Amino acid sequence: MSNKTKLKLIFGIIITILVLYYSFKTLGSLDLSPLIHANINGWLVFISIAVTIYSNYIRGLGYTLGIDPKINRLTALQIVGIGHAANMILPLHIGDGLRFAFFPGDYSPMRRAKLVMIPAIADSIAIILVSLLAVPFSGFKDPTIVRILWILFFACIVLSIVFLVASCCVPRLRSYMRQYLTISMLNMVLWVLLSYVLLFLATWAGLAAFGFGWGHSLRLSLAVFATTNLIGFIPASPGAVGLFEYGVIIGLAGLGIRQSDALSAGLLLHVIQYAALLPLGIVLFVLALRGKYGETVKKILHQKM
Repeated sequence: MSNKTKLKLIFGIIITILVLYYSFKTLGSLDLSPLIHANINGWLVFISIAVTIYSNYIRGLGYTLGIDPKINRLTALQIVGIGHAANMILPLHIGDGLRFAFFPGDYSPMRRAKLVMIPAIADSIAIILVSLLAVPFSGFKDPTIVRILWILFFACIVLSIVFLVASCCVPRLRSYMRQYLTISMLNMVLWVLLSYVLLFLATWAGLAAFGFGWGHSLRLSLAVFATTNLIGFIPASPGAVGLFEYGVIIGLAGLGIRQSDALSAGLLLHVIQYAALLPLGIVLFVLALRGKYGETVKKILHQKM
């Protein structure tokens, strides 16, 4: 076994230990006591979890049916699912960086960086667009949040114009434009956008499970989707514990929901995310390690026997 393979194997073991450690640490910081006496519909919670998992699969199709058809669907799901799961237990959005390790082995660091950064930009655009459209339909009138959304919307337009102008003047950027601004890129953006629509539906089902009612929950989920995704831009605690609940409280308070009920609803939505993303991420992580190091481990065990 080469030294390179040994180092990769050791790295995989260290990451596994860190994942387990931070999983217990992060989940232990969630105070679920406000949910003890809540009347929660278990079937709707299950639907919300299932839709959240499916949204990760749909986002992965942004690679397979979009920007890089060479990546198969399992690998794409691993890149997306493991990254999201890691962000739920590690601080500062470190999970986004871990995605680099799960691209096909023959991909260069530069190519991996591009395939991480471009979907991340598409994420930001999809979040801003869906959130901006959500606010008028929800009736949410918090001036600060609405102002931030409009600033982000126009900032996206300005940055797009700057990028287009720069690409016309800088040959290297022009080369990137020809390489990536294609129908495949548009397909990727559409798949990413669809994944966020599914996440919105999962939020709707989660709030309905809390007992707000389908019609009322629709308006509430529009506001919650906007505020929690804006909060998500802030690199902070693992899984945005505390910040996520604060975002839900801001969204629901703008529509007249009491803070105690908003906190409980926020905790339920957060639990749904953990119930969907952590098991999915762990399974995909095990499959990824088995694929990368399975034969090596078998050889080691065979030599010892």
